[in-house]
Amino acid sequence: MRAEKPADGGKAEEFKGKTFDVKEKGEATITLTFPAGKKATVTLRGEKKTDVHLFIYDADKKVVAKDDSPGPNCDAEFTPKESGKFTLVIRNLGPGDNRVPLKVVLAK
Repeated sequence: MRAEKPADGGKAEEFKGKTFDVKEKGEATITLTFPAGKKATVTLRGEKKTDVHLFIYDADKKVVAKDDSPGPNCDAEFTPKESGKFTLVIRNLGPGDNRVPLKVVLAK
């Protein structure tokens, strides 16, 4: 089974949010382009009581922010040193499937 290529969500400052249906033990990914020097806040609010984790990777596949605390909600913040594409990975550890709205807010 090959990994799915992340969906391209475009520019973070124009991103209106997206809801992902994530199967138990599954993941969803999206790539967004973030501007340099603006703090980004990424939130997930799962609709069901499953254990959801969020990981944010830079272009070098290094984790720049994460929230792997228990529960359906995640909050992560980071400030890119350089503008570029970052991959957001949502993992649902279960039990059960979950519908997870993703929101991105950039500092003014």
